[in-house]
Amino acid sequence: MLRKPIWNTAVQVFGKILMILISLVTTAVLTRRLGSDVYGAFVLTTSVFLLLDALADFGSRAIGVREASKYPDKKEEIFEELAGLRLLMANVGFAIGLVIIFSFKGFEGIKIEALISLLMIFFTSVAGTLEMIFQTKMRLDLKTIMDVSFPLLFLIIILLFRFNLTLIWVMIFYLLARILSLMVGQKLIKWQMRFKISKVVFWLKELWPMGLYLIIFTSYDRAVDSMMISHFLGLKEVAWYGLSYKIYNSLVQPAYFFVASIFPLLSASLERKKLFFRSLIFILGVLIIVSPVLSILAPWMIGVLGGNDFDPAVMVLRILIFAMIFAYVNHLFGFTLIAKRGQKSILLVGIVCLFFNVLANFVVIPRYGIVGAALVTVYTEMLGSLLLGFSLWRKEK
Repeated sequence: MLRKPIWNTAVQVFGKILMILISLVTTAVLTRRLGSDVYGAFVLTTSVFLLLDALADFGSRAIGVREASKYPDKKEEIFEELAGLRLLMANVGFAIGLVIIFSFKGFEGIKIEALISLLMIFFTSVAGTLEMIFQTKMRLDLKTIMDVSFPLLFLIIILLFRFNLTLIWVMIFYLLARILSLMVGQKLIKWQMRFKISKVVFWLKELWPMGLYLIIFTSYDRAVDSMMISHFLGLKEVAWYGLSYKIYNSLVQPAYFFVASIFPLLSASLERKKLFFRSLIFILGVLIIVSPVLSILAPWMIGVLGGNDFDPAVMVLRILIFAMIFAYVNHLFGFTLIAKRGQKSILLVGIVCLFFNVLANFVVIPRYGIVGAALVTVYTEMLGSLLLGFSLWRKEK
């Protein structure tokens, strides 16, 4: 039962390792050519974009895979309906993004760059639709090719650009690389993009718990930290924290890949409980071996990515590696709850974690800086594990 998911996971992990290597070079280029302050502006802009992207997604990828796995004869219709909804939500996210860009003081002086970044929301929406199709067909190996092509193209364009690299050029190249990678994905999956908006209300009713959770999770996972650090400390600290969080986020990705691989089986399998416990043992076993090694390698990773100017990020990364343990478990708990139609439980957990994260960061960041923000991330993930585990236990009763 686990053979194909593990194969898909292995391919994606290999792809992610390749993406991390590409990211090492790309980030090293950006930190050195932009400087810490401008790199901090880049981190702030992309963090806010991720929040808007969560709004555009609104949980449609996970729910779409679940429904397409249960009703394979209707999967084409499901894809078309959700593609239409995703496009509609992307427009909503774009409108909200305009308000944020022209009202938040953190974007003073970089409004044009932020607007270019905001255009990404439409293309990322299409990428999410393609990912949904890859997952349902259990062809995440093809998805990995599309994923790798995005950062690879971005790196190639930056390396070929011999003039003064400014933030506006970075955003333009980022957008161009996304478009080209989508062309690769479209070719691999051979899906003709069609959009239906006939069942928007139906899907909104189905998706809203998961959609709100994703918005809430992204808020405390990326946007809250960056915006508060920018407000209380400055863009240089955003750069330090953003670099360590970039590595942390990359280290958490294998959890998403693995759980995404088994999600169709969790949704359709009659032996869901056995699959869940085998997956949990597998995840914890890997973490016991990998976490200490990653902590030892933290100074090297920061040094390669940012150089001596980013030394304060080492301690932050080591703290976030501890948070990674709970993040891995949360992925499995969360996707299992979705398979059991527990979106409302996930939403409640997300609301509690968001309030805790915002209040804790508001108190801790002014006193303890980015180290305090990292500790808040650990406690937020720990709280999420406890609440998601309890919700899953109640579902099993």
